[in-house]
Amino acid sequence: MNVADMARPRPSQARRLTGAVALAAMLAVLGGCAGTNGFPGFSKGRGETPYGAYLAGRYAASVNDSSKAADFYDRALADEPDDPVILERAFMAALTAGEMNRAIPLARRLTEIESGERMARLTLALAAVKSGDYEEARTEMDAASPGPFTALVGTLTLAWAAAGDGDQALAMEKIGAFEGRAAFALFRSYHQALMLELLNDPEGAAEAYQSAMETSGGGSVRVVQAYASFLSRHGRADEARELLQAFIEISADHPLAQHDLAELAEKGTLPPFVENASEGVAEALYGLGSALAADTSSNLAELYLNLALYMRPDFDIARSLLGGAYEGQERWADAVAAYEKVGRDSPLYLNARIQTAMALNEMDRQADAIRVLERAAKDHPAKVEPLVAMGDIYRAEENYKEAAARYERAIALTGEPDERDWTLYYARGICFERLGQWEKAEADLTLALDLSNEHPLVLNYLGYSWIEQHRRLDEALAMIEKAVERRPNDGFIVDSLGWARYRLGEYEIAVKYLERAAELQPSDPTINEHLGDALWKVGRRIEARYQWSHALSMDPEERRKEILRTKLDFGLEAGEQAENEAKAPVPAGS
Repeated sequence: MNVADMARPRPSQARRLTGAVALAAMLAVLGGCAGTNGFPGFSKGRGETPYGAYLAGRYAASVNDSSKAADFYDRALADEPDDPVILERAFMAALTAGEMNRAIPLARRLTEIESGERMARLTLALAAVKSGDYEEARTEMDAASPGPFTALVGTLTLAWAAAGDGDQALAMEKIGAFEGRAAFALFRSYHQALMLELLNDPEGAAEAYQSAMETSGGGSVRVVQAYASFLSRHGRADEARELLQAFIEISADHPLAQHDLAELAEKGTLPPFVENASEGVAEALYGLGSALAADTSSNLAELYLNLALYMRPDFDIARSLLGGAYEGQERWADAVAAYEKVGRDSPLYLNARIQTAMALNEMDRQADAIRVLERAAKDHPAKVEPLVAMGDIYRAEENYKEAAARYERAIALTGEPDERDWTLYYARGICFERLGQWEKAEADLTLALDLSNEHPLVLNYLGYSWIEQHRRLDEALAMIEKAVERRPNDGFIVDSLGWARYRLGEYEIAVKYLERAAELQPSDPTINEHLGDALWKVGRRIEARYQWSHALSMDPEERRKEILRTKLDFGLEAGEQAENEAKAPVPAGS
């Protein structure tokens, strides 16, 4: 559960122009180019021109619609089959989209034009590894032009090709290229371990696994899983169990570790982690995609993850990460499509269903999202996650009654309150507060404060609520000040301190904090409204009206819009009168 977003339902987002609509709009414009000369070498014709198709492909690629981009580039290639620019873009679009049946023939055509084209050579090498033709894989990689890309991905591919061919000396020589390079230390030791295990060198594999564990600090689930698998198949099942349990202690309820622990208990052993060179290369590509996944400004993670799935189609952790990468780019339909391919028997299936629902919710398909989660809750009656996700969706829709009911069911499953459960009590407390059931809200928020060891979000919400009720003012102010001390750059919490000062009549001090909050979180309507109120109180009325107008332009909650309009038309005093007829504002984002 994302506790950073649990205090106020997000305002409805402005509708974005979808890729398909934008493409249609652009093609309508490009239709006007049909009678022009276009690019030199492109023929004119009726309807769409190659120039138009090329530009549409460029646009589709710019909005990360790689599959659509590949379609348009293919149309342009029909007229200019040997144009290197279009060919390269068509190849990269197909590759990024994971359409390998389209990408591989384009890679061959590219290497005929530019022999050393690195990504094309890698693609052909991967195809060779997958088919078991390791000599061909080496030939392809040896023909690639040198560069940083070749040094990393190419070296790993060559090493795995050698391992697949049974050539341990060559495999270790290739992977040894990373020796002494701290940035690649984990890659080297981990893949060395996997290769040596595949090559039936258990002593070497054990040593390499130990090195990988030390380098990762025991925090990499892939290393832990692989080493536990190795241990279980070499008469060390107890050590494998301890390894998995130690990981679960630092990453509670991790589905992959939990699954392996259960399988170990049932069968006494775990299957090999990597059974061939193709799966080994997939692991390397997944590692690269994972390292790049945080960068939502590029589609490199998507490219490597799709390559990993090409090498190992049942690679559910890569598929789940791909869905997450799509979410990071707000490509919700693509995320749903990725998560839908996670198998029902996968340990990641429940997570995939929850993420599917959250993506559907972002597409304004709340009813569909709830149906997915209700089914998940029915299929996994002991799991709290589907219930929490439903609660979050209902809360964002301001349906606090249904949200509270889902959090209630989740809390019933957890048993005695535990420090890990503080977000559940916090969320339910917020719903009770919004429903006007303050005694229940206060009980939940107070418990959440204790369970969370005074988390800043709970300090802020509870302290703010007391100040709104003119209760326990000194204690409430101290709580909010403590929250600000712990999170000085959190605009929502700084806003709460400013608003607390406002409520206490300390308007000059309030302005100082509220101006800081608006700097930190300029797009929040509540913060801007608060700042407008404080500015009015200190006589800066033109600026106050500007802040109220600014807040109104941000599409605040419906109940705030009329109050803001009243303030703009008649001033703060009239707005305060309207305020008395509506529910008090919610702590800004706390």
